[in-house]
Amino acid sequence: MEDLLRTFTNVLKGFELTKSEIKIYSLLLNEQLTARQIAKKLGLSERIVREKLRHLLELGLVERKLVNRGWIGYIYRAKAPREALEVLLSKMEEIIRSIEKEANKIL
Repeated sequence: MEDLLRTFTNVLKGFELTKSEIKIYSLLLNEQLTARQIAKKLGLSERIVREKLRHLLELGLVERKLVNRGWIGYIYRAKAPREALEVLLSKMEEIIRSIEKEANKIL
């Protein structure tokens, strides 16, 4: 049972957003930007922005589009708040079902 609770706790930590991630998501609600543009607007390093964007992509809060404008790269945009919330709730429901299956095996 301890292992199950540890797993559950670790999964929940994956949904936590840092202050930087919240700022990036909020910025992308208003405009589509590259990682470099985000870094410049928020005063963060591009490496940190890319790391935060990766987490936001994994959670389904932002999307990216490949562009070719003399350079090849990605432009990011935030999903609308309602859509983002639906994605998060759906992911949480999947995880809960998975944990319930494991719990049933143990109990």
